[in-house]
Amino acid sequence: MPEDRSPAQQPFPYLTREEVERFFRAIPAANIRDRALFDLIYRHGLRRREAAQLTLDDVQGGKIWIARVKRGVPGGYPLHPRSKQLLRGYLAVRPNDGCPYLFRTRRQSGTPISGSEINRLFHEYAAAADLPARRSHVHILRHSIGTHLMNAGWDLADVKDWLGHRDISSTLIYAQITNKRREERYRETVRSREIARTEGAE
Repeated sequence: MPEDRSPAQQPFPYLTREEVERFFRAIPAANIRDRALFDLIYRHGLRRREAAQLTLDDVQGGKIWIARVKRGVPGGYPLHPRSKQLLRGYLAVRPNDGCPYLFRTRRQSGTPISGSEINRLFHEYAAAADLPARRSHVHILRHSIGTHLMNAGWDLADVKDWLGHRDISSTLIYAQITNKRREERYRETVRSREIARTEGAE
């Protein structure tokens, strides 16, 4: 029986938890904007355009409003304590020049960070973290959180909602990537009193 394929060999490549943590360690502590940016991209499975379009008004009351692209379902989501911490630190040093965008460009006030700049930054930190080239693209953070949530025991419908998928078929790929959930469900089945015993008379 073939063994499970590694993250790099999967039809939908993703980063392991350890690789994501290595990526964040590669972002200098002083660069609070980029830490906050990629924290939101990972935790909420943001596409580059979704991250770039975030406004200051989208972050209120411990929640973040995400306007999904590609016909995704928009919605408001609770912020992780780490995200709140990073955003507080970032907003404390972010120039208050009237720019409505949460992540503004450093070159021209009033405009959001560009998708190409997000991509450039990701490649810079991915290289510093020594991530494999095949998995060194921003969208892999979306694939990674989808996989990690499934491995954490989230229901398929909840992952669909969290990532803003309109069709659950888009979410199914994350349930097929690793066997961790399958093995956990098996362990639950072994302990369950609801499953019939098959022992015959001795």
